[in-house]
Amino acid sequence: MDFLTIEPEWEKALSQADLADLDKLLAFAGGDCLSYHLRGKTSRFTLPGGQVVFIKQDHFTKWKTTMRNLLRLRKPEPNTEKERRCLALAASFGITVPKVIAWGQRRRFGLPNQGVMVMLTIDGVALPDFLQKEKDADKRQEAIAQAEQTLKFMQENALDWKTDCKPEHFFVLTNGGIGLIDLERLRLRKKPLSAQTRKQQLARFRSLLPVLEEKG
Repeated sequence: MDFLTIEPEWEKALSQADLADLDKLLAFAGGDCLSYHLRGKTSRFTLPGGQVVFIKQDHFTKWKTTMRNLLRLRKPEPNTEKERRCLALAASFGITVPKVIAWGQRRRFGLPNQGVMVMLTIDGVALPDFLQKEKDADKRQEAIAQAEQTLKFMQENALDWKTDCKPEHFFVLTNGGIGLIDLERLRLRKKPLSAQTRKQQLARFRSLLPVLEEKG
């Protein structure tokens, strides 16, 4: 079964861009390609009204992933739908994440085939970019501390981001807070993460921070 859901307040904007249609979103080839692989693509596109959005497409869903979910008695979904639910999960804990304004999928024989998701941008800048541009050492350290505090909050609330807790996925918001992107692998565990897992995730985060020179 095919379906496309668009948040009511964004129907006009997507219609003006000729993107209020599942087929056109799945076949979208415009904008700036940010990442591409055989399974899917992420593009940045500016709507006629000036709003910048990200369009994530799943070109196909891996059969082995579908089979793994079926064996575990889980409903198979394309990755875009998995990420949409993960974004909603994080948002339910008060974490700032991209707002999804449209999502849809094409299924064959009841199984996932293709998927698409349209998201708004986060009002901020990726942590590594912020650290490279910011001259004030105290502000740089404060941004890192806030990112680590966000990771700690997730761990304490049983939100396991696995190895995706990279600095590039933390955004320094214009209001001074921290937002997150690329939450496709986020999982809610039954209890807070172990001390060992917390330590490993924090070490991974710190190991991937850019090496900074003192700015004059």
